[in-house]
Parts: sequence; structure tokens; C-alpha cells
Amino acid sequence: MNIAEYYDSIAKFWDMDYSDTEVARSIAASISVPKSGGYALDIGCGSGSMILELLNHGACEIEGIDVSSRMVELAQEKFSFDPRIRIETGDFMDMDRFGFDLAIAFNSYHHFLDPAKFAKHAHSLLREDGRLTVAYGFNGRQSNRIIDTLPKEFTRKLQSAKVESKYWEPYFTIDVICDTEEMYMISGRSRAYAKQ
Repeated sequence: MNIAEYYDSIAKFWDMDYSDTEVARSIAASISVPKSGGYALDIGCGSGSMILELLNHGACEIEGIDVSSRMVELAQEKFSFDPRIRIETGDFMDMDRFGFDLAIAFNSYHHFLDPAKFAKHAHSLLREDGRLTVAYGFNGRQSNRIIDTLPKEFTRKLQSAKVESKYWEPYFTIDVICDTEEMYMISGRSRAYAKQ
């Protein structure tokens, strides 16, 4: 079973499983969306739980991407009425559209097995000074307990937020590192000239 098949198989239960992460989603969106609004990318958007938070915090336009076609269908059903939102099935690492003001990965970062490559690719899609945020609605320990239940072929355990942020440093100036009882988050602004 690959990652898309796995999430297709559990899509109908997804919103019930993560309904208790609303506060963390709100905090992540409030940190990520610029005061002027912005063009947002929701990485691993799933059924769209982060999209409403991004809208509520002022995002002007949102693009969501997920490898699960069933998750994308659920998200499209929720937001088909809104022309500001586009949701597609695909692999974030294959995206080549530049110009996002922010990119956020909520409860999905553990699926990117090479965090440095993830950060570099996110940097390539963001405008100068654009923001990348990774967040979970649980602390690192609890997130890893959940990750341990997933197929190992397409997951990795989270390291401490401080250690994970080191992978980002060539591309981002990190200004949020959080691993409290309530949530795990890393966020930073893209550097103008990334080290290659």
C-alpha cells in the first residue's frame, strides 16, 4: 500500500480523528498569514481542515495539494463554492509554481522523509520573505505515538522542533520553535539568498 492508497482508505474518518486540533490550527494560521492577506499553499491539505483557518485569518487565495484523491474530493466538496480556493491531487515535491506568500504543512510534515529537501523545495515556491510553517495539534511525543501507527514506508518520526529547524536554516530564518504540551510548530521566513 502506498501513501495515497492509505489515506484514500481512511479519508471518510479523517475529520473525526482530528477535530480536537482546532486551537493549534488557529495558532498556526495566525502566525502564518500576513496582515495583508496573502496567497497560501496548504501542503498535505487532507480534507481541508486547515483551509478554513487560513481564510479566517485573512488568506486571500489558497491552493491545497494532497496525494490522496479521496481526501482532495472531500476538500473540494467543502470549498467548491469559493473561487479563492483550488485543491488538487498531487505530490508537493513535484510542484513548480512560484509566488506563494506562505506555505503550511499541518499534521503532514512526517511524510517528507528528507526534511532538508522539503525545506529547499518550499523555499523555491515562496516569494522573498514568504513564510513556511509546520505544525501539529499535539506535542512531539504524542505526534510520534500517532506516527508509529502509520506504515513505515512513508513516514518518519519527528525530532525535537529545535533539531528539525536545523534542516531549514540554509533557506529560512526561523522565528518560531515550539514543542509544548499542546502543539509542535516550526515557522520561519524565506531567506533572499539560500545556500546551495
